[in-house]
Amino acid sequence: MHNTNVSEYMDANKAGAKWAFEIPPEPVAEELIKETIKTQLVVVGEGLSGLCTALAAREKGVDTVIITASGGPVGRGGSVCAAYSKVMERLGLPRQEVKDFYLEEFAASSFGVDQRKWYRFYKHSEEAMNWLIDMVEKDGVEVVLEDGNEDDVHSPTYQPAGTHAFVGKGVTFAGAGIMLAIKVLESNYLAAGGRVYYRTAAKQLIKDKSGRISGVIAADENGNYIKYEAEKAVVLATGDFSKNKDMMMKYCPAYAKYFKYGNDSYDTGFAVGGLFKGEGQQMALWAGAAWQRTFPNAIFVQGSRLGSHMPYGSHRGLRLNINGERYCNEDCNGAYTAITVLRQPKETAFAIWGTNYAYELPWHPHGGRRGDKALPPEKVIAGWEREVQSGRLIKCDTLEELVVKLGLPKEKALSEIERYNELCRKGEDTDFYKKSKYLQEKKQAPFYGGALDD
Repeated sequence: MHNTNVSEYMDANKAGAKWAFEIPPEPVAEELIKETIKTQLVVVGEGLSGLCTALAAREKGVDTVIITASGGPVGRGGSVCAAYSKVMERLGLPRQEVKDFYLEEFAASSFGVDQRKWYRFYKHSEEAMNWLIDMVEKDGVEVVLEDGNEDDVHSPTYQPAGTHAFVGKGVTFAGAGIMLAIKVLESNYLAAGGRVYYRTAAKQLIKDKSGRISGVIAADENGNYIKYEAEKAVVLATGDFSKNKDMMMKYCPAYAKYFKYGNDSYDTGFAVGGLFKGEGQQMALWAGAAWQRTFPNAIFVQGSRLGSHMPYGSHRGLRLNINGERYCNEDCNGAYTAITVLRQPKETAFAIWGTNYAYELPWHPHGGRRGDKALPPEKVIAGWEREVQSGRLIKCDTLEELVVKLGLPKEKALSEIERYNELCRKGEDTDFYKKSKYLQEKKQAPFYGGALDD
């Protein structure tokens, strides 16, 4: 087994060795199995994907069983994306442009994607989303579009409309209501005759003589083994592997050290920094499944929203590293911002702006609805003041005082700020060629600054 200390030297022998999670356990002996349950479809996991799969199957008359290690349905996402829907149609939004946008997304991933899945999503997500919309609206849940970043369509900032959120029944923050949809899905699934076995953790997949996956062996909360035989299929909807340090070291080595390990509760909802230990992926690997060919695996990185005027943006004003140097074109979203920060000395950077920043850009907060009016500058500044009170932001009457309190080298940082202000006054960024609309001078006190470290 590999030592997963990220500072350990990795040589050729270690790189070629098997990790512990790749080695299949001994099969569960037949005499240890206390019960056998036969069905047509077994779905492992009761999140959004598992429930949609199970309910859709029941609606087609397929006898379906869900087994889940959790004590109930669990939602770990925020919103659900579709290329189009009846909600978008009601709002008068056009269909998503597919030809150029998808190619640009492929290029951003060096074409390391399965294009068939992308275009299948484009062609079929509308039908699936409308199915879900009809269901939850019938139960009194409102479906809205979560606000996204609106910008030039070829900008890395741009997010096309299509992120559907569920609100009502006490939930007002668009992007925080996934459990509203999940509870409706489970209710409809049970009403359709579906079965759920809670606190039942899948352990091994079963193969028949032909090599086909024909079922799964699970352990209930008392440790009893139960065999679930599936006539048609077994669907693994078990979440990610971000809490498995070995898997992160193998498949996402550059980012493994940023994740938190431990806290193995299957009932955890939305969380940042690691969710599951990859039991579903491991079972599939033991049964002979092939891993995706893209390496390293994609990880979800949000990055800091500090000083961002867009819902999923990042600060588009001036950013300095710990040496007081401007280091990038700041016109990028939170996820891209995180990557740029991680490549700076000590993986640290800071955002700096003046009070005028609240007046010179339209501010749309995270959790709003697409089409909402921009926040008034007074509310924007009030939000900054709350960040000052929490210690996340520093507020000063002069830029000199601010850079000192941020711990930046005074002369260099002030020189970079003056250079940036000069570019703002000229209306052209000849250093990093940022769009002129994002060139806001640091000119009105009080001034604010903070670390982009969340």
